[in-house]
Amino acid sequence: MAMNATPQDFVQFSHPGGHLVAKVVVPSIGQNEAPMIREQVVEKMAGIARGRSFVLDLSQVSLVSSMGLGTCVDLRNCAEKAGLQPTVYGMNRHLTDLFHLMRIERLFNILKTSHDLDKVLAS
Repeated sequence: MAMNATPQDFVQFSHPGGHLVAKVVVPSIGQNEAPMIREQVVEKMAGIARGRSFVLDLSQVSLVSSMGLGTCVDLRNCAEKAGLQPTVYGMNRHLTDLFHLMRIERLFNILKTSHDLDKVLAS
């Protein structure tokens, strides 16, 4: 990733049904990406109504460093503080195992299929 990359290079946002979906569009969340991802996602959370879901879409991510895991937890805490339901979607097997090993999966509503995601976004 280029040193002069902007946060928009890392996350794409959508707002289906008033929810916030933050799709990480880089293959890894490491020390360079994590702070930029956090900054932009937290800024977008401010405009979402309480009681909606915050979906962290990791479907394009294959690697998350320890700093990236910390960012995921931090985003979860920010979502809770904003009154949003923290949700993760699209984790591959490696990320699922990592979240389980680090006991992070307990902090999120984990969505495994696009059908699960559609149900959350329809509510």
